[in-house]
Amino acid sequence: MYELMGLEYRNSRLRMQEIAASLSDDEANSIVAACPEWTVKDLFSHVTGLAADLGSGKGPTGDTQVWVDALVSDRASRSLASVVDEWNEVGPAFEAAIDAMPKRLWALTYDTVVHEHDLRAAVKQPGARDSEGVKISSVLGLKLVKGDLAAKSLPAFRAIIDGTEHNVGEGEPALTLTASAFDTLRLLGSRRTLAEMKLAKFAGDLEMMLPGITHMDLPATSLGE
Repeated sequence: MYELMGLEYRNSRLRMQEIAASLSDDEANSIVAACPEWTVKDLFSHVTGLAADLGSGKGPTGDTQVWVDALVSDRASRSLASVVDEWNEVGPAFEAAIDAMPKRLWALTYDTVVHEHDLRAAVKQPGARDSEGVKISSVLGLKLVKGDLAAKSLPAFRAIIDGTEHNVGEGEPALTLTASAFDTLRLLGSRRTLAEMKLAKFAGDLEMMLPGITHMDLPATSLGE
């Protein structure tokens, strides 16, 4: 799995760049429902800024959120095309860095694949739901779940993803999800409303386990995926 980190980052980047080339100015300035504080252009500024800074050895020196926010605000006056051009320039070096340290930088591939589908939902261009990047990221997301379960002293969780069983946490799983890789990625990535979570194929105590399997607040409104 880890040997594909750089490649799947690149594949996701190229798909996102292809979508960007098709967007009008209004679409570039539309809100991304999964990240309502961002426009489509802001989302591209985020992924581009991460690649530009981390690929050149820069990173947060203090508050990480302040650094992340600055990546977007520093590109606020630029066009979407300009930001995408920058990502195209800095992307290959960053992909090489991911290849060199995949177990350290896996989260950047996960983040980009997740945001690819945030973008697709925002501009109503679904696709690539069965990509290798989605399959890998659905499993990588369980790393976040494992950390959240431990932080909240919750029991283990089981995910049966496209028929393959994965267990994270300590003890006997108190909750099992059976889903496709794409649905697992979005359900455990806090991209589904509470009502949508309740309709998914969970078996066990969802209410108790919800704080451990959702890394962020759930959206109030469906993303329409």
